[in-house]
Amino acid sequence: MEKPLILVVDDLEEAYWGLINFIKEKEEKIYQNFEFLYFQDYFQLKEWYSKNRGKFVSLIIQDVDYTHLKDKNRLLKQKDGQFFHLEFFDEVALQGFLIYLKIREELDRIVPVLFVSLRVGLDYTKEFTQFLVYPGYGRCSFVPTEVTGSEYYPVITRNIENMALLPIDKEKKELWKKYHKMVIGNSRSMAHLVKEIERIAISDATCVLLGSSGVGKELVANALHRLSYRYDPEVVHKRAPLTVNIHALDFNLIEDELFGHEKGAFTGAISMREGIFEAANNSTIFLDEIGELPNEIQIKLLRALEYKKIKRIGASHEIEVDVRIIAATNRTVEELRERLRPDFYSRLIQHCIFVPSLKERYQNENVEVIEKDVKELSEFFINEMNKKENRNIIISPIALKFLTKLVYEYVNNQNNIFESNIRTFRNIVERAYERALSDGALEIDLGHIISTIGMMRFLQTKKEEKEEEISIERIFNTLNLSEIEKKVIKEALKKSNGNISQAARLLGIHRDTLRRKIQEHNL
Repeated sequence: MEKPLILVVDDLEEAYWGLINFIKEKEEKIYQNFEFLYFQDYFQLKEWYSKNRGKFVSLIIQDVDYTHLKDKNRLLKQKDGQFFHLEFFDEVALQGFLIYLKIREELDRIVPVLFVSLRVGLDYTKEFTQFLVYPGYGRCSFVPTEVTGSEYYPVITRNIENMALLPIDKEKKELWKKYHKMVIGNSRSMAHLVKEIERIAISDATCVLLGSSGVGKELVANALHRLSYRYDPEVVHKRAPLTVNIHALDFNLIEDELFGHEKGAFTGAISMREGIFEAANNSTIFLDEIGELPNEIQIKLLRALEYKKIKRIGASHEIEVDVRIIAATNRTVEELRERLRPDFYSRLIQHCIFVPSLKERYQNENVEVIEKDVKELSEFFINEMNKKENRNIIISPIALKFLTKLVYEYVNNQNNIFESNIRTFRNIVERAYERALSDGALEIDLGHIISTIGMMRFLQTKKEEKEEEISIERIFNTLNLSEIEKKVIKEALKKSNGNISQAARLLGIHRDTLRRKIQEHNL
């Protein structure tokens, strides 16, 4: 098995060899467990990544100050405020930050990065925080500037032990299957997810799970709860988080579902009813689709988060509750910021975990990793079905090969079969299992898989035809005509570089009409 890699990006090769010699002499375990590679600049790093898809990169050690680089043509350049809007931006002294941003944008979102030799530019560091720390990014840390001399290399090695992302061993994978019903597989993104779950589970802070539909956010919520002190298999309401899907509830029912009501609080309230906050006392609540929470409920939920107190509908006094909130959304952080009240948003976003989609799991992996994971995922879902049906059905090698090909093509944008992610994959395997069961077959073969996919694609087409009318709201995040008009005019002006006549043509209206609307909307 290949060793995980630590990549060192520094303008001084002597600094790299100084670190390696220290580790070789003083930290034999680290030297034996990792392979170290040296890169002088971003362009060398990018070339290596392009040729080494699937390599397990555990950590990048990144210099910040590039004043020792002899060939200045090897520096990344900031053009027209492309990266940061700093009045006295020094591209040499802060080159490491530019490299970091390009790493995240182009090469590797999840690798932890340790900044060293921060001799200059400390005052600017706060300007970079929005890029250094972002949901879905790997951890970022710094060797303190005051650490010099004999303490310098020991501090770096301690950070290596603490930060390095490591492959998940077989025993741990089996534990996660058994206790959390999660197939971790062999991708780096899933190893990163496990590390994030373990890191955040012990905290009592609110956690938001980000990711598209079907990626398994509820499984992550369950794992967070099971790894926390709030989990107790002997107490019913502590075995798993109590779940509320905000989007599935009628607007008028959300407050009642969360906080409950007193007898006589409204027509039909014939008795007192506990809300989920009371029912989950000393346990965990999972609020799915948090981005759809109405403004009025955000205000009340903010008080519950801030003071751990809730009030039933119709009650005259508050009740103290002790719950941990895990929320989930398929919206981006930027969309959440726009949709939620600023005070509620700032209180909600304490910890974020990005749950990768099927494409994000494997976009930097080679076909061998995908092949192993498709086999592991398929067998997991089949074993679940076998337990239920008391059978011993398996999947044929050719069917596995076909599934691997479909996933690989999807990751490389050659089909759109798995838009609903692991949910779709599981659905394909389970429906193919049912077809094999119906045939009295001992294994799922290629025909069962193809028939299942054919039927799913047919039904998907029909569903998309019926749901076409709701796409406008998805695009604009509103059905308010004034807001939609404002956004469309802004887009047209942007596309035409402010040219009124050209923008009017794009919109299909007279330029005088456009001028009037620009005044109406204060654009």
